[in-house]
Amino acid sequence: MTVRHWILALLLLLTGFVPADAGAQLFGNTKLEITTSPATATIYRIRPQDNALVPIGVGAAQFELKKDDPNTVVIQQDGFREFQRTFPRDGDYGGTKRQFFLPLTSRIVAITALPYDARILVNGEPAGQRQLEVDVPEGGSTTVELRASGFASVRRVYEWPKGSTNYPPASERLELRDRRVSVSVAPAGTEVFIGDTRLGAGQVDVLVPTGTCVRAKAVKEGWAPVERQYCHKEDVTPPPPADQITLTARVVTVAAPADARVFVNGKLVGTGPVPVRLPEDGCVTVLVQRPAFMPWTHQYCNGTASTDATTLPISEAVEMSADESWAASEASVQANVNIGIEVGEKYPEERAWRLISAIVLSHFDVLENSDRETGYLRTAWRTKTFEQGAVIRTRMIVIRVGDNPLRYGVKIVSERLKDRVIVSDRQQMSTEDENFEPWPRLLNTYKDIISEMQSRLK
Repeated sequence: MTVRHWILALLLLLTGFVPADAGAQLFGNTKLEITTSPATATIYRIRPQDNALVPIGVGAAQFELKKDDPNTVVIQQDGFREFQRTFPRDGDYGGTKRQFFLPLTSRIVAITALPYDARILVNGEPAGQRQLEVDVPEGGSTTVELRASGFASVRRVYEWPKGSTNYPPASERLELRDRRVSVSVAPAGTEVFIGDTRLGAGQVDVLVPTGTCVRAKAVKEGWAPVERQYCHKEDVTPPPPADQITLTARVVTVAAPADARVFVNGKLVGTGPVPVRLPEDGCVTVLVQRPAFMPWTHQYCNGTASTDATTLPISEAVEMSADESWAASEASVQANVNIGIEVGEKYPEERAWRLISAIVLSHFDVLENSDRETGYLRTAWRTKTFEQGAVIRTRMIVIRVGDNPLRYGVKIVSERLKDRVIVSDRQQMSTEDENFEPWPRLLNTYKDIISEMQSRLK
C-alpha cells in the first residue's frame, strides 16, 4: 500500500469520512465519465464472462474500472460505425482525465445496387456488387459509383461536414435505369450531336433516358451525315452497349451563282449553292445552267479507281463563261410558233409563193422541200456554232392554210444543242436530232423574217 493509501485509511479511522473518489482509489475502483455524440448513441461495456454487451447509458454514462475485467466500452448507433475503447486499469485517470468524449465519427450508408451484376466503386476503386456498407468520415466525403455495361452510370457523393448533424442517409438503393451507348465514329474528326448539343468526336457516350428515344447524328464537313436512333422503351429492343457509325457518302458543295439551276444526274436539285451527295463507290454528274452563260459540267466520284475520296473538294466554286449566242440573239414569241400571214388581194397564189420563197432564200441557202401545189416549204437546218461551244440551228417551215383569202402559216424553228455533262465532241453531237431542244430565242439573222413577210405580202 502506498503512502497515500495509508493517509486515507488513517483519515477514515479518525473521522469516519472519506471522499467518494478517494474511497474508490482506496479500494481499487476508478469511475470514468463518458459522453458521446450523437446523444442518442448507446454506451455498452463488455461483460468478460460471455463478451455480452451490457448497456450503461445513452449519450452519457459512468464507467467503473474493475479488476479482472478488460474494461472495454462499445458505443453503437444505427447508421454509424460502432466505436470501441479499452481503458487499462492501471492508467492515469486523475482529475479531468476521468472525463472522456467518445464520438461516433464514421457514418455508414448501406448501399443496395440494381441490377445485381452492376459494379460498385467507392472513391474510384471496385468494392463489390449488390450490397455494400460505405463509411463516410466526419468532415469528409465518400464517392460511390454504380456501373454496368450498356447503362448510364449513377454517381453519389456522400458528405458529412465537421460538427454537423446533417448526416448522410443510413441507406440508399442505387438503380441503373438509363441506357448508355458507346458510339465510335469514323473517319477521324467526325463529331456526334444530339440535336444542337455536341457530344464530342471519335468516341462518345450517348445517354438514352428510360421511356425515350434519342437520335444521334455523326457529322463531318465534306461528308454526308448519318443518323442513328436509340430507344429505351417497353416492348422495344434495348439499344446496344456499343455502336459504330462510319461516314461513307461524300458531300461537295457546288457553289453556283444564286440564279443558276443545278442538276445532278439530270435531275434539278436546286438553285445557287447546292450540297451534292456522292454515294460510296459511285459517281455523279453535275450540270449548272444559268441564263446568258455557257453550262458548267463536272463529274465527281467517291472512292472509285479514278478518284480517291480524300481528294474531293469540300466546296467548289462554279465559274461560268458568257454565252455568245445570247448576245447574237433575242427572246422572241415567234420562235417555234406558227404565225399566220394573210396575203393581200393584189397577190395571186403563184406570185405570193415566189415572194415567200425569195424571202426565205435570202436567209437560208438550201430548201429541203418546196412544193407550190401543196403549199409546203421547208428549209434545211442552218447551224451556227459559237466559240464557247454553243450550237444553235434554225430552219423555216411554210404551209398554206387557206385559199380564200389566201393564208400561210410560217414557223421559225429555233433549237439549241442540249447541255450535256460530258461533251467530248459537240460537233459530232450536233448531227443528231435528239441532242437538240427548242430554244425560245431567235438569232438576230432571223428575227425580222416574219415581219418582212407580213409587210411585203399585204
